[in-house]
Amino acid sequence: MVRTVYSPEYCLQYLEQYASQEIFVTGLILGQITEARENVIHLARTPEEKNSDSTSENSSVSDKAEAVRNLLGVSEAWVADHAKHVTRMLPGGMFVQGVFITSDEDIFEDPNYFSKVRSILNYTYKVLHANEYMYGNCPYTNERLVLHMSTNTKVLTCKTVEVGSNVKNTIIKPVDWKFLSKPQQWQRLDCYYEFDDVYPVIVKKSGISVKHQFQQILESAHKTIESSVMFIDGELRNGSEALEQLIKKKKPKNSSKSIQDMAKSMHVSLFVPFENSLPETVEYLECDGSIHFSGVVSSSVFMCPKATINEAIAAVKQDIVRSLASRFTMHCDALIDDNLLPEEKVCFNEPPRRVLVPVGTLYLCDYLFPGEAPAEALLSVRELLDLQITETDVVCDVETPADTSEFDALDRDASSEELLATPQEASQFMYITGICFAMLVLIVSIIIHYYDSILEVITKLLTRS
Repeated sequence: MVRTVYSPEYCLQYLEQYASQEIFVTGLILGQITEARENVIHLARTPEEKNSDSTSENSSVSDKAEAVRNLLGVSEAWVADHAKHVTRMLPGGMFVQGVFITSDEDIFEDPNYFSKVRSILNYTYKVLHANEYMYGNCPYTNERLVLHMSTNTKVLTCKTVEVGSNVKNTIIKPVDWKFLSKPQQWQRLDCYYEFDDVYPVIVKKSGISVKHQFQQILESAHKTIESSVMFIDGELRNGSEALEQLIKKKKPKNSSKSIQDMAKSMHVSLFVPFENSLPETVEYLECDGSIHFSGVVSSSVFMCPKATINEAIAAVKQDIVRSLASRFTMHCDALIDDNLLPEEKVCFNEPPRRVLVPVGTLYLCDYLFPGEAPAEALLSVRELLDLQITETDVVCDVETPADTSEFDALDRDASSEELLATPQEASQFMYITGICFAMLVLIVSIIIHYYDSILEVITKLLTRS
């Protein structure tokens, strides 16, 4: 069966724009795969590559660039780095589905060019697979799209290539690519997931690794979110049911409104099951401090209306975990020193907050550090997505800046050393309290045991007197 892909018509105009200039261009295909349908949402040109000594995995795509004239000159690491940055901007359920190319060479017939395509796809797969919490690779298929438009004939060809370390023989399959004149319809699901957890901290000789602590928080959050149960508009839904069926149920019988006018957004709530049993053995860990991880993650996921409830559940959970992983990575990359020394009593870390940016009929996201203006998001969108938007298009109120009043109070308390007891002082206090309590219990036990004898002696003394 031939794989069918649906894409908005502006993607065709996007390709024709570069093909008409007869220049070589490579970029990423962004979209969503469900059992019912595969949709492409956007084509994002990969920025021109920097000089070779800066094409590392952590490189930025904002430095001075130099033109690459054909596919053989493209760096696999540069395309993979672009895919990694773009994945952070995608909501849950959306993935980098492949690459597009405009060139005068036939990349499917020339073995050198096709070998380069496979190398780019496999390297990108490997880089995105390195961080499992980013959900960089689509879990439903290992096949990636390769879309090519000839700058000579303007003929468009799309095929799939299987990627992964276990792939020995490359299988190429044709793809039926269909451009839609009408905008694609999406069902939006909004969720606000609150975190308020405390994690232990152990200080090593070299200090505390912020990246390591965040990784532990991310692992714990991932387990909690995966075990949670999702309610849509306050109800537990059948996982095999399509989203469009829920929309139809909401529509009143006598209403003249269309289905798309009903319920522009569905509210999602995640509930974590209560563990009512404790393990037989409890491990006690001596720690030097704690991390209070608190805040609300705003999630906005866009699904094809034909997608099932289970697919929507997976997308929402992916979105929350991917957002946390993106913020932690960006925050740690921005730190001057990853290690915090033990003498630092209180430390406040504020990862970047999420903002929404429009792409077609849906929204992708970007992240702003404290003090950054919406104009900063315009640079990322222009560079990574090859889109021109205005500052007013950026939705900045989905998450509010962190409230630092509680931290300020803790900081003031930490500065007063007389209010802080050392672990040794605390243990001595508990030890002394335990001895006093034991002596009191012993005295009471003796009185109760010899109560009759003591009462008889007291009676005789009173009689004599």
